Amino acid sequence: MRRYLPTIAAVTAALVLGAVLLLLALDVSRLRSALPADDVRYRSAPEGRLWTPTEVVPGGIARSLLDARGDIRFRRAIRGVRLSHPEMPGFSDPAYVVHRNEATAWLTDIVQQDGNDARRSAAANLLGVLSFADAIADYTNRGRLLEGATGRFRQAINLDPGNDDAKHNLELTLARSRGLELSEAGGGNAPSPGGKGAKGAGTGDPGSGY
Repeated sequence: MRRYLPTIAAVTAALVLGAVLLLLALDVSRLRSALPADDVRYRSAPEGRLWTPTEVVPGGIARSLLDARGDIRFRRAIRGVRLSHPEMPGFSDPAYVVHRNEATAWLTDIVQQDGNDARRSAAANLLGVLSFADAIADYTNRGRLLEGATGRFRQAINLDPGNDDAKHNLELTLARSRGLELSEAGGGNAPSPGGKGAKGAGTGDPGSGY
């Protein structure tokens, strides 16, 4: 009887492994369909519960197999930027501040650790947008914040020379900075970036400098 025990154990292990692989395949399939479906929902309801598909196999193995961790993190960062409303600088709603802080942390992590240079470039561009938005509302630190935004846009371009949004935003920020220097040299008040009729960082739509 004892000689059959290893065989029984091997069969049992094979059955367990097969069940795990089946569940993992279901997780992968669910994840593949959940991401684009949630992308559609995001356009109309960004506040909803998005990009968090249920995974039966623990440890996020399905996400690792699809290399989806970075994609999900970037999606959440973009949502955080949108919900922080950088087009409304100076607005201090606590919920906006929370979204802003979360987005900044995610974007910084992406720039520093992500293996995809295009995604790192997009994240650096969005960090520049947030800094630009701060410059609009913060007259005292405007020069430093514009310098920070300029640095992020340049970083984005270095990571991905084809990032046209970052190029547009860099041109806009440099123009604002030059206007600020001229205003200070003339003794007048610095122009307010993002004022009436402004376009570009923090005010436009994705694909047009945002």
